[in-house]
Amino acid sequence: MVTILDCIERIPSVMENILAAREESFAAFMEFIKDKTEKINEIIFVGSGTSNTAAMTSRLFVEKVSGISTKVVLPNDYINSGRVYNSHGLYVFTSQTGTSREVCKLMEELSAKGFWCVALTQGNDTMLAKASYCHICLNCGEEEYLMRTIGYTASVLNHMLMGLNLGLARGRITREEFLAYLKEAGCVPDSHRVITAQTKKWFRENKRQIMRSDCVIFTGAGDLYGVALEGAVKFWEMPQVISIGYELEEGLHGPNYGYNGNHCVVVFNDGRGQSEKALSLARYMKEVLGNGLVAGAVTVDDKDLKLELKGGSFACLEFSAVPQVMAYFLAEDGGRDLTIPSDHKVMYSYFNTHA
Repeated sequence: MVTILDCIERIPSVMENILAAREESFAAFMEFIKDKTEKINEIIFVGSGTSNTAAMTSRLFVEKVSGISTKVVLPNDYINSGRVYNSHGLYVFTSQTGTSREVCKLMEELSAKGFWCVALTQGNDTMLAKASYCHICLNCGEEEYLMRTIGYTASVLNHMLMGLNLGLARGRITREEFLAYLKEAGCVPDSHRVITAQTKKWFRENKRQIMRSDCVIFTGAGDLYGVALEGAVKFWEMPQVISIGYELEEGLHGPNYGYNGNHCVVVFNDGRGQSEKALSLARYMKEVLGNGLVAGAVTVDDKDLKLELKGGSFACLEFSAVPQVMAYFLAEDGGRDLTIPSDHKVMYSYFNTHA
């Protein structure tokens, strides 16, 4: 029986396959944008659930390397009447299975109006892929569980590769810089394997602190905000623990007044620009409220998860293993058998988000 942990441990090989197949995967995209590279003035990522958190993770990198303003929108919000659509925007629709109803609906509407739309799904025969002008295969294969771990990482990596291809085509980055970024990405799979093993051991030593908490709050700056959002989704999906994801600064504007010792704040810290702010929050939670943890390049004490990051600009993909492994073992230790098939017929009789 394949477990979610098996899926998490499969992620490095999936990333290796994505990197090996990148030229073939992006050939149609490069053909699609070749006469549009100087016309595109905005990139709009559209997706729900994990596709949304993946875009929140990748968007800053995509903007940096492409030189194009980039934002993330929810399809249900963006489809509302009165919305103003950018006629020179590149609309990127991500849905792993290609069956997300609102994503498909919005892409069909914008495509019919002549907007530049690109779809990313797990295969060329998905509903979204067939309806799109241009399709990029995520090369993640079919995932055994609805709680997506492979799909999240594959989506983030493909978004980042798309940004690199745009940046190279527009002259925003040089060929040498392009190859240097690919070298960084190539370091991630092996690092992900190491961090997965590290997190297993670390969680076993710290699980009591997390299990006794009323809720778990993930926080991070920059692309780690997307990882924090995805961590919160996974904690609700797998162990069914109340969880929240905050951007680091926003988590200090109001929520900080509500934190107490029953809230476990997990700080993701890559050791870059906002490292000291991240550590200050962690120290407060540890020293005053007794319930803070850090995972990252710079930590506070020996209860934290110290990571030796190898991926440079792709470090967010290394971090993603941490909340995924935590969520899996928290579910196992909490007595929830994720291998038991779930019967969602009653729920689907009320609503179904996928066709």
